[in-house]
Amino acid sequence: MNTYQNHREEFEGIDFSKLKTVFSKNIVWVVLIFVLCATTVYLVIRWTKPLYESVSELKLDVEANATELGITSLAENQNLNVISGEIELLRSKLFFNKIIENFDLNISYFIAGAVLTDEKYKNAPFKVDYLIKDNRIYDRRIYVQLINQDEYKISFDNENLSEEQLQKIGELVTHDWLNFTLTLTENYVEGDENYFFVINSHGSLLNYFDENLVVEPLNLNANTIKIAITDFNKYKARDLVNTIDSVYLEYSQEEKTKENKQKIEWLNEELKQIEGQLEEYENYFENFTIENRTSDLNQDLKNVIGIINGLDSQKVMLGSRISEVESLKADLNKTQRIELYTSHLPSFLKDNVQALNELVLERERLGLSYSETTFALTKKDKEIDQLKSGILKNLDDLKDRYIHEIWNIEERKRVLQSNFETLPGKSTEYNKKQRFFELYEEFYLSLMQSKAEFQIAEAGTTTQFKILSAATLPGAPISPKSLIIIGIGFVAGLVLNFVFISLQYLIHNKITTFQELENSTSSPILGSVPKAKEKMENTSLIIDKKPKSAVSEALRSIRTNIEFILTNERQRVISVTSTISGEGKTFIAVNFGGIVALTKKKVVIVDLDMRKPRVHLAFNENENHKGVSTVLINKHKVQDCIMETDVENLNFIPAGPTPPNPSELLLNGAFDDLINDLKTQYDLIILDTPPAGLVTDGLLAMKKADLAIYIIRANYSKKIFTKTLDRLVNVNNFKNISVVLNAVPRSSGNGYGYGYYDEKSIAKESN
Repeated sequence: MNTYQNHREEFEGIDFSKLKTVFSKNIVWVVLIFVLCATTVYLVIRWTKPLYESVSELKLDVEANATELGITSLAENQNLNVISGEIELLRSKLFFNKIIENFDLNISYFIAGAVLTDEKYKNAPFKVDYLIKDNRIYDRRIYVQLINQDEYKISFDNENLSEEQLQKIGELVTHDWLNFTLTLTENYVEGDENYFFVINSHGSLLNYFDENLVVEPLNLNANTIKIAITDFNKYKARDLVNTIDSVYLEYSQEEKTKENKQKIEWLNEELKQIEGQLEEYENYFENFTIENRTSDLNQDLKNVIGIINGLDSQKVMLGSRISEVESLKADLNKTQRIELYTSHLPSFLKDNVQALNELVLERERLGLSYSETTFALTKKDKEIDQLKSGILKNLDDLKDRYIHEIWNIEERKRVLQSNFETLPGKSTEYNKKQRFFELYEEFYLSLMQSKAEFQIAEAGTTTQFKILSAATLPGAPISPKSLIIIGIGFVAGLVLNFVFISLQYLIHNKITTFQELENSTSSPILGSVPKAKEKMENTSLIIDKKPKSAVSEALRSIRTNIEFILTNERQRVISVTSTISGEGKTFIAVNFGGIVALTKKKVVIVDLDMRKPRVHLAFNENENHKGVSTVLINKHKVQDCIMETDVENLNFIPAGPTPPNPSELLLNGAFDDLINDLKTQYDLIILDTPPAGLVTDGLLAMKKADLAIYIIRANYSKKIFTKTLDRLVNVNNFKNISVVLNAVPRSSGNGYGYGYYDEKSIAKESN
């Protein structure tokens, strides 16, 4: 219940009449705010370049070791750490560099519009081949105007190409910053359009990816990652996302096989070195075999020992043969006949010895028959001597041959013994190299086997990422969102108007409605007078011309309310005042007097505003040379200053010439005499006093009145003016003040105050 009451109090705290008035007064601004918001919405939609976003989705296969162990939270942290690491990788400059290497972003082509520019991605009408000479050329707009298929203009400073000289299509152009050649592409269409191109620096490309690349996790449980690129060209955005996916998967594959590749590279280096070592050993073995005519030194050692032993045996044999030859020679010198005890003699010697023995035997037979001096015996002796000499000579030759052979054997033995001394060292070195060769050969085969295993592992490696959704061509731009912008514009219009009207409502310090006036003062309110339809330059009497108008009816209602206050017939004086001029006190005084005069009562209106008189103007009387001021100084009599009007029973006394001391004139007894004199002639005296908030003249006149009417003008009088009214009541002790709200807008729902009066106030005043 309390909540309801609070809301009700807040609701009732808003003066809807005032709000309606403020709204009506500022309706043009409200419309202008809506128009401004609508115009802004149109301009934003019309002149904002459409921004497209191409998106792909990747899935990471994380080894769920922790899940297998039943540690779910650890698995989630593991997934988060892996995905966070991959996101940081995708957002790193290292990865940006790889994208730049794989996607041609070095030069961008644009068409220069009046406000917006459009990138001609893959459909530029020309192509520029360039060689950079100065880094100042980077990130600079270079404007191009294609005149025709043969000529063009180019500017490095601004887009005004009118004064640039013509260049030939396809010819090399030399500039301080670069050398370039411009050629047309198949997308060229003849037309008078201006283009420009930009040679992008590496830093600007890195900034582009840093600003436009979005990498974020989609679902941590599913280990999915979103990769998105925003760009004003949807084809470029799609191609960039596809390139990012490809480069990322390739990079992931490379990283996954990097270990195997490094091992294979190391194995290749080791195998290369081992191959060199094996080749050196093979050359050594080849040279060793050629030099030593063997590949088995142990066997050679055995062979050399055998050869030496054989040579010694041959030497002994030859020595025995020499001994045999010496024995044979001795036998030849001693006897005629020779017994052969060896078969090692050459066959011809054997034959000669046999022949010698036969000759000796034959001589011995002849000696039995002949004497020593016989020719036959002598001949036989001679033959025997000749043959024996020949055999001795042959034996000497044979001995020399044996001796030579022994010398050769000694020489061979010496050589063999010399070589035999080096063979153990060669054998040791050979065996050592043989062992190393076998070790290297075994190591080489082991490395070859490992290399094959790593190559198989590399060939079977697969990346942990899969492309779940490849980048597609964006259909609609993500910005600007027309419906959202229209909605924002509409809401902005409502909010701005709400704020504007609220501020106007809060800063509205003028009394607008009857309710505002009632809330601002405790003085009784006689009623309200609507604003006249016609705009009047000067205050005028209108009730005689339009007696049934709303203004006339409102004044009649006020007249009725006054009758409840002035119940004593002696109470005949009413003063009309306001805080400042312009609030309509003279208008109310004149027309209220006319309304009362229409009831057959005699009414006189006294213009006491001697500083700024207006009553005479209300009755279309231009002369003001006599009046209240001249009466108070006894220059004229009252009857001389009373002026008649077109309304029967309604007279007025003008203010007269402006005196230098209006307040002093009202203080002398002449003013009291004037009031008393008029009371004898009129049923009602209406005093049009000066504004009470400006001068004290009005206060002096109000003290003589039975009822003081205080005029507040709607949408003109400030709320602070009610403080002047309260001061009159509380400080100056005016208990007979009532208020009239003047010039109330006709659209106000307050009505005109017909028959309205606070009965408590009436009773209070009556008392």
